[in-house]
Amino acid sequence: MSDLKEFVINFGSVPNGEHEFHFEINDSFFQNFDNSIIQKGDVDVLVVMEKKETMLLLDFTMEGTVTVPCDRCLEDLDLDIEGYNELIVKFGESEGDESEDVVVISPKEYELNVSQFIYEFLTVMIPLRNVHDEEENGQGCDPEVLKEIEKHSLKETSEEEPP
Repeated sequence: MSDLKEFVINFGSVPNGEHEFHFEINDSFFQNFDNSIIQKGDVDVLVVMEKKETMLLLDFTMEGTVTVPCDRCLEDLDLDIEGYNELIVKFGESEGDESEDVVVISPKEYELNVSQFIYEFLTVMIPLRNVHDEEENGQGCDPEVLKEIEKHSLKETSEEEPP
C-alpha cells in the first residue's frame, strides 16, 4: 500500500475547523488491494474533515463508475456509484470504542491515511447481484458464455418422464 501516499491527510498541520480534500480514484488505486472485487474505476471522492480538539469528523462523498465482473458471464460490468459515508476518528487510547464508523487513534498521531476507508466504502456500495441488463445499461452478457451456461445447466424434468 505504499502507492497510496496521496491519500494521507495531515491533520496535525491544519487548525481546528472544516477542511476539504479531493481525491481522484482510478484503476491503479484498486490494484493496491488484494482480491478486490472492483477491477477498475473512475471515482471522485470529496472528504470534508471537521477537526476538533478531541476528534475528527470525516464526511466522504463519492461519485463515479466502477467495473466489477458480471455474476452471470464474468465479463466486465460498469456500475455507477454514488454514496455518502461518515467516519469519526477519536484521539485517545482504544477502550473498545471502535466500530465500523468510529476509529480511535493515538493523540500523538498527526496524519491519517483514508485509502482503506475509501476502498471499504466503495466496496459496500456494490449491489449483491451484478448482471448485465441490456434494457437498463445497454450492456449485454457474452452470448458465447450464455450458450455454454445453457448447454451445461440442468434441464427440468417433469414427473411423467422417466429420469
